[in-house]
Amino acid sequence: MAILAQFDLVKPKYPKSDPRMDGFYSSTAYVNGLADAHPGFIWREVQDNQQLLDERWGEGYLYTLSLWKSPAALKDFLYKTPHNDFRVRGAEWFLPISKPRVVMWWVNEGHIPTLHEAHERLQLLWEIGASREAFDLKSSESPIVLS
Repeated sequence: MAILAQFDLVKPKYPKSDPRMDGFYSSTAYVNGLADAHPGFIWREVQDNQQLLDERWGEGYLYTLSLWKSPAALKDFLYKTPHNDFRVRGAEWFLPISKPRVVMWWVNEGHIPTLHEAHERLQLLWEIGASREAFDLKSSESPIVLS
């Protein structure tokens, strides 16, 4: 059975110690708890590989790498739980990224995606656009992605 891998990349506007980032960092445990409790949630990486992240994208980025039962479950969490309030506030804390910053792909049940794998999938999305191998929220219902 295939499950959904999801990778989300953000670049904070300010250093972690800057008081303008308090609203984000003080809510991280709460938002992660919301995800953990969501019926569509499977797994989230908790040991961030900041060194590899810095090597791939440059210093200062943050990410989420997670597994979900389906795109619908992920969208429900993103838009229909209190997470949405924090998502809407994202421009307060994060710089805009000109390319897609969220990528999803299908993995076999039991597979744990890596940051290296996420980087390859995001690069694929940037280079060729949405496909079964790498897609975004907008294209997650496309017949190409679902087949």
